[in-house]
Amino acid sequence: MSEARVGEIAGKPEDRRVARTRAAIRSAFNALILSRGYEAISAADIAEAANVGRSTFYEHYQSKEDALAMSLAVVLQPLADACSAEAPQGPIAAAITHFWDNRQLAKVLMSGRPRWIMARQLAGLIEQRLCADPSTKATAQAALPIPLLAAQLADGQLALIEAWLSGRHGCSAPQIAAALHATSSAVVRAAVQSEGQGASGA
Repeated sequence: MSEARVGEIAGKPEDRRVARTRAAIRSAFNALILSRGYEAISAADIAEAANVGRSTFYEHYQSKEDALAMSLAVVLQPLADACSAEAPQGPIAAAITHFWDNRQLAKVLMSGRPRWIMARQLAGLIEQRLCADPSTKATAQAALPIPLLAAQLADGQLALIEAWLSGRHGCSAPQIAAALHATSSAVVRAAVQSEGQGASGA
């Protein structure tokens, strides 16, 4: 992912030296995943390919799994935000475009251990988003535990993106972004309404 795209999606400034180091690690990691597969890579392999010391790698990440999860967090955060009807469309569309621009890598990450890490990371971000929203943090908990709702949303979003990346459906990135936003926020709204109806009928 280019540093410009990182900034476009995350919307947050980062120390330039830290950004350069993490970009080097991320680039090397991505290349190794494509050439060897995730399971065959070690943290030492990533550090060597990025031309940084192992100690430098561990200054930024606890493990290769942590490196993958943190790298994914940048592009997954807008998907978590899509659970709110008020979320801006721009970052969501940028994240979806990023998946398409990097679809070869994305397809690899959509299977095996990387897929589990991605789903767990996205579910965690969604859970944080729901807990921070006054309209859902109290009511959704009773209708469906927030961790379960977050897991449902994460798996649904990734399934949509994975199917779209096959290229067989002819939808544009903005269409996918709009659909993901609409369906994700609708699931949350339905969970809140379900609890409200349950309370009124009690």
